[in-house]
Amino acid sequence: MLFSAGALHHPNFLEIVRHPWFISAFVASGSAQLLKFVLSSFRTRKPCWHELLAAGGMPSGHSALVSSLAFAVGFTDGFDAPYAMIAVGLGLIVLVDAVTLRREAGEHARLLNRLVKHINNINEEDRLEAARLEERLGHSIREMLAGVVYGGLVAFVVCAIWDFWK
Repeated sequence: MLFSAGALHHPNFLEIVRHPWFISAFVASGSAQLLKFVLSSFRTRKPCWHELLAAGGMPSGHSALVSSLAFAVGFTDGFDAPYAMIAVGLGLIVLVDAVTLRREAGEHARLLNRLVKHINNINEEDRLEAARLEERLGHSIREMLAGVVYGGLVAFVVCAIWDFWK
């Protein structure tokens, strides 16, 4: 049974979180978000707490996650392994989505926010009561590539340490 009480204590289940693939992806994603916070806080000279969970920005946390996973699989099992090919394929979907669809959704949100503001400035009687939409959803190609490079570096370090302690 997959979800029995003993399944969570089965040694194979706990190995997932100790595996270099998981560690690489988790560390790359989390530290990329932390790096966004540090860079934004440095730039604005005040803490930008929203950056810890925000979409968009430099470097891309999504790109760091999927690239570190693909690199970690390649470093541990070889870049010609079927798992590496699956990780690269799924990673490419995420990368393309970040710089196309999610970026375009952010542009649409920016336009809608401007339209609501303009309409409300013209006609006070028929004000549109709409919550402001989040405009920064996707990434520029530069932000995405920075996430890929960062994810690759994290995977290299994690896999080197993991291989050393193994």
